[in-house]
Amino acid sequence: MSLLALSLNKGNPMAEQQPTPQQPSEPQSQNISSFANGSIHRDPFIRSFLDKTPKDVADSFTDAQLLQLKLMFGTRAKARHAIDVRTVVGGFGWNYYLVFLFGRNRRDLTRAEQKAANASRILVMLAGTFVLFSIVVTSLYLLKSFLGIDVLPNFSFGLWTWLTS
Repeated sequence: MSLLALSLNKGNPMAEQQPTPQQPSEPQSQNISSFANGSIHRDPFIRSFLDKTPKDVADSFTDAQLLQLKLMFGTRAKARHAIDVRTVVGGFGWNYYLVFLFGRNRRDLTRAEQKAANASRILVMLAGTFVLFSIVVTSLYLLKSFLGIDVLPNFSFGLWTWLTS
């Protein structure tokens, strides 16, 4: 019986008398056979975990147990983002962490998140259309002023005068 099972069953006298059969469980995302010859010990999560564990306990783990621990606790590895800014802000006894992440979303969205994503897409499209329209109108106005075409006599926004001065 492993030390982990003993510590979980510490208060239960029946658990110490009757050994529990260990059933092999196949991990969902990785195959145990892929970690042949102790290669699981090269994994950064497992190395960090074993460094924090007492030596006698760390030596008692099998590769299958270490793999299960990694699958349960180590799956939230730091993902790669296009922009990943992490810093601490504060002083005088207070500190706050600031995290700004930007990258492609690979998660499945809930219905509320899908609605928010669609609304933000519409807003971005409207803002982009407005910016593009503004650039086109300003360019046409400057072209008209450059060619000397006076659409409204005695009226000017002054943009061409400001640029040429």
